[in-house]
Amino acid sequence: MGNIVIELKSLSRSYGYGEGATYALKDFDLEVRRGEFIMIMGPSGCGKTTLLNIIGLLDRPNFGSYMLDGEPVARLSSRKKAHLRSTKIGLIFQDFNLIPSLNVLDNVALPLTYAGNSKSKSKRYIAADDILRRFHLEKREYFLPFQLSGGQKQRVAIARSLVSKPEIILADEPTGNLDSRSAHVVMEELKSIHEEGNTIIMVTHNPSLTTYATRVIHMLDGQIDKDVKTVADQDLPQPVSIHFGRANLDQADHTEPPEDITPDISIPIEEEVKVNGKRKKNSSRKLKKLQKKSSKKKEVL
Repeated sequence: MGNIVIELKSLSRSYGYGEGATYALKDFDLEVRRGEFIMIMGPSGCGKTTLLNIIGLLDRPNFGSYMLDGEPVARLSSRKKAHLRSTKIGLIFQDFNLIPSLNVLDNVALPLTYAGNSKSKSKRYIAADDILRRFHLEKREYFLPFQLSGGQKQRVAIARSLVSKPEIILADEPTGNLDSRSAHVVMEELKSIHEEGNTIIMVTHNPSLTTYATRVIHMLDGQIDKDVKTVADQDLPQPVSIHFGRANLDQADHTEPPEDITPDISIPIEEEVKVNGKRKKNSSRKLKKLQKKSSKKKEVL
């Protein structure tokens, strides 16, 4: 029981009333173990997205029970649910849901702000920067979403979902709007995340992606039609308490970003690089001056 992170029993979710009610989920049972990579498949309208929304605390069932890490979700307040969405559960959407007026770095750092994180603004940016480097997006940190390709937007969305180091990743058709090459890149990143011990539940219509899964669930009419495990429980990745090693915050030697990090989008990227280069030169000059002063004081003493 200790290894079960999600437990759903007799879960039902209907829309409408009386004879006009339609069931998206009906008497649905599911247990998810830590470290599983579950692919959920099925025709449109079978309840896949509804299931993901309930697990992600974005929706709630009409009947049945939902235990998250041994705790009944029904007893949680709205504030507690919001906190769990910000810390324990990472959400990846098909449509990216990036805020168009914020640059990439600000979009990724946003969950840390919503979670009421005690980190300073500079440390939130450092955490976001470290995650973006993992996805090879450090050169796009000051870009706005409209300046990115579809694959880059999805990688930013994944980085945003991981910045608070959640244990559970929920992905709703993350490759649905991508070409085959971009989809492969995204899936390889999700595979890498899973191998570090994270639990992933992903909705997809693409049967070729099931090779990444440790378990494939086929849904039909709001219930499980087939449940196939491709990896034995004992062979699942070993869960770890912190999945991204604090993003090396304590070890890395970072300079704090300026307070206003959002560049004017009318400035070409080449100009931005030049500006950053000048800042680095100025910082090194100041450091050399301080070193000279300290050496002179030592000579006097």
